[in-house]
Parts: sequence; structure tokens; C-alpha cells
Amino acid sequence: MSRSFSQRQRKILSIVSGNTCQLCGKSLKEGFHADHVVPYSKKGETILLNGQALCPKCNLKKGNK
Repeated sequence: MSRSFSQRQRKILSIVSGNTCQLCGKSLKEGFHADHVVPYSKKGETILLNGQALCPKCNLKKGNK
């Protein structure tokens, strides 16, 4: 199983989120993070249903929680 979301998955996550961070609501820039809702380190799968688009600041603050 791949840890990283594919380019296609990243594009879909961006569209579904309305191109905004799912935590803080800020507009996403090109370098947004495709994040696992259930962390990969805790057996979270790299699938769209377990993905969310976050700004780098929110994703790095979240860690594996």
C-alpha cells in the first residue's frame, strides 16, 4: 500500500474541499498537503475516503492525531 496520495487523488481532494483547508478554511495553495484522516501510522489507508486537503501549517500541527 502506498503512503502518498496520487496526483489524481490530490486533485480530487482539492476539488472536494472547495480548494480550502479542511481545518482552518484558508485557501489552498499549490503545495497543499493531502492528509490521512486516520493516520497511515495507525493503519489508515491511502484512499479518498480517508483523505483530506490541508494547508501545510494545519497538517504539521496535527501530526499523527
